[in-house]
Amino acid sequence: MNLFSRRLLDLLPWAYSGSGSPAVSEERRETRLSIAAYEYPRTLVWAAGVLLLMTVITSIGELTHDNSGHSLLTHINDVLVAIVLLTTAWVLHTEFIPREQRAWVFAIPAVLLIWSLLWQVTIEGSALNYTYAMFVLIGFGPTSLAAKPYLVGAGLTVGAAILLAIYGPIGQAADWIIVSLTAAGIGAILLRIRLQSIISLADATALAKELATQDQLTGTLNRHGLLEHLPDLWATAGRFNEGVFVAFIDIRGLKRANDRFGHDYGDSLILAAAEKAQACLRGGDLLARWGGDEFIVVGIGTLDDAERFARALGATGSDDEISSQMGGLSIGLAAGSPGRDSIEDLTSRADEDMYRRRTLDESRGDQ
Repeated sequence: MNLFSRRLLDLLPWAYSGSGSPAVSEERRETRLSIAAYEYPRTLVWAAGVLLLMTVITSIGELTHDNSGHSLLTHINDVLVAIVLLTTAWVLHTEFIPREQRAWVFAIPAVLLIWSLLWQVTIEGSALNYTYAMFVLIGFGPTSLAAKPYLVGAGLTVGAAILLAIYGPIGQAADWIIVSLTAAGIGAILLRIRLQSIISLADATALAKELATQDQLTGTLNRHGLLEHLPDLWATAGRFNEGVFVAFIDIRGLKRANDRFGHDYGDSLILAAAEKAQACLRGGDLLARWGGDEFIVVGIGTLDDAERFARALGATGSDDEISSQMGGLSIGLAAGSPGRDSIEDLTSRADEDMYRRRTLDESRGDQ
């Protein structure tokens, strides 16, 4: 595919399939569906309100003229279409329809409204309603928030509009065919722009969430991110009647390393400690940077599982930079029950255990 073809494809509304990782695409999809779920009922209510208002205004204007059967027929049609719009809005608001299918449900009354306006052209012989129908078609694009329902609806609408232009009473068929195709194209462009804005919103939201929950130096969870994930871990442990443990890790001598070699070097030691701890995790364990030189690991299991993690961490090497330039890594452990102990309780106990172990190691070193 050449460059021109790729650029052209990027302009089409259905090119919004999402790109990047599955997580990114899912975030964009969820954002779009959430916006659509909020907007669809309100859009239909507004459309019904405008339709009824126009019906009232034209009815008042006709009081000074002889009413014809055609006018009464169009007013009845407008009221019936408004009822369909309001009913669909209620259905979408009550969430009977799965979110993935709501764009198709939204498209049905939208196409019905456009068809009703085109039908009124054949009743009244005026091109004004044809123009109204094209305006609705343009608005259908960005409000649909979904490419396929819009393309199907626009295709059906344009087909009916072309037939009306050729066989209807308004004349100048070629001009009206161009108008209908142009309206469908403008709707598609506006839809594309709207979807691109949703992509930007979803990406900005995901970035803000990541910055709020992830430590930017090490890529691990930060304290806020850990607290956000803990309810799921606590619930899983409780469901299977398992315990939970906390391993509290402290990098000894980090301040001394920062003072002697600079903060960039200190950052490299923090990153090395995070990588060591990450390498010792089991699936499902959570690692977070708790403070400047502190990490904690939270997992499902007993104190024996915590001890196994501590031994694995201690076996990752004793002659590396962390051990040679500073005092190494100190670790404290605590275990408990998710129904009885909070993360604050376990962290406090693990912190105390870390200081107890460090004091014991220092006393042994002095002997």
